Amino acid sequence: MKKVFISYPFSAKEQALAITEYLEKNGIDCFIAPRDIRGGKTYASVLMSEIESCGIVLLVASEAINESEHVLNEVEAITNKKKNILPVFVENFELSDELRYYLGRKHWVSAYHDDLVCYYDEIYNAVIEGLPADKRPQTIAEPEKIEEAANKTTVFEYDSERGVMINPDDHQRNVSFRTDTFINMMGGIFEKVKVLVGETEAQQIFYESGYNSGKNFAERINDKWDTGFNAKGLQLKFDKWCRFDSAVGWGKFKAMVNFDEEKDTINGTIRINEAFIVDNKNKRKICAFIKGYCTGVVEILLNSSDVELNCRKCPLVSRLGTECVFDFELK
Repeated sequence: MKKVFISYPFSAKEQALAITEYLEKNGIDCFIAPRDIRGGKTYASVLMSEIESCGIVLLVASEAINESEHVLNEVEAITNKKKNILPVFVENFELSDELRYYLGRKHWVSAYHDDLVCYYDEIYNAVIEGLPADKRPQTIAEPEKIEEAANKTTVFEYDSERGVMINPDDHQRNVSFRTDTFINMMGGIFEKVKVLVGETEAQQIFYESGYNSGKNFAERINDKWDTGFNAKGLQLKFDKWCRFDSAVGWGKFKAMVNFDEEKDTINGTIRINEAFIVDNKNKRKICAFIKGYCTGVVEILLNSSDVELNCRKCPLVSRLGTECVFDFELK
């Protein structure tokens, strides 16, 4: 039996499938209709059986649930069976009186202020908290062990005899800088280049430097991360990249890849919170490096030189923002 029962109105099918894919990729089995209803089975009886056996129900809530008879029936059954229910609102709307009666006091996730991918971690954590202990993924760290594990986790090994840090994966030397030291160093170079060739060309030089760095990095790890050229394989490869760059202090990387085999299209979004090369103080555009870096990595991971990457959100133009957001697609 599945750990999570996914309930949704037809208009939210795309979001429901995306959430299901993310949870299953991270070790949480889900039931979602009609995918998991086998031929010959009675639809209603299967739904009731799965609700009975699941650990938590995740309701993908769009305004259409106010008019959805089958969602209301499911919510009533869930309540009668005393199951935990987690509403995830993918639209901003008022619940009907009937649904407010059942859901008004429930903890829910508001996932409509930005792209759904931004809320995946929050949804995952809320599901984990709502699951009974015996239905949680075995790989999930116990809360009291998380800090201990984090303190023991390192990416590089320190060689005290040489006074250097070594990447155990490729045995190459690595160097650590304070971010303000690095930003001042790169900012000084940017200013000198700007005087010589102008700001636009200076940004292009930093972009090209990042692009070459990204390609160099991705070429070294791409073969090791051979996960298959399909939707799940590509997402897994991007996840590995994001975990690595997050672990070495480049910022919190997240990526979502959309691979449509029928339309032969690939696109996605990269989010970096607190990127290490953003000059918030002096507003110098040295962060062109990170755009080039991401472009270079994505081209190698997708095995294509036709990647177009656009900046949708920049912390330099937002007083409170700390996140870089890039959308990419194959041209």
